[in-house]
Amino acid sequence: MDRVEFLAILRESLEGHIPNADVEENIAFYRNYFEEAEISEKKVIEELGDPRLIARTIIQAYKASKGPMADYYEEQARSEYSQSHSSGYGNSGEDAGFGAKKERIKRGVIFGSTCLLVLLVLGALLALVGAVIMYLLPILVVIFAIKLLVDYFRK
Repeated sequence: MDRVEFLAILRESLEGHIPNADVEENIAFYRNYFEEAEISEKKVIEELGDPRLIARTIIQAYKASKGPMADYYEEQARSEYSQSHSSGYGNSGEDAGFGAKKERIKRGVIFGSTCLLVLLVLGALLALVGAVIMYLLPILVVIFAIKLLVDYFRK
């Protein structure tokens, strides 16, 4: 593997997972690293390791920096990647767009199902609490009144 192949694999591994601007920033960083190194390309590649592993680390760091919004930003990066690669490649761009759309629909179904389940559980808990209050509250009021009367007549 040479520098060109290393950078190509790194770019390919990053695209669609982080925004294009961040991909370019990382590619520029590693390109400069190669240019400024005082050792051979081969030694630099041995030192850096697998570009796919580097990409995975960059992606994980990016997601960690975005916190709960990481999925939203990754989806934006995928959309950006699909749009930038859709022209000039025949139907592959349309297929990528369709795949992204299919993934959004799948996530929507999962999110909707999860929300429905949460609402059903909350509704069941509220119904249970309501039933307990409806049946126990009158009994507790009567017990409290009896206790007050007993205390009053003891004096």
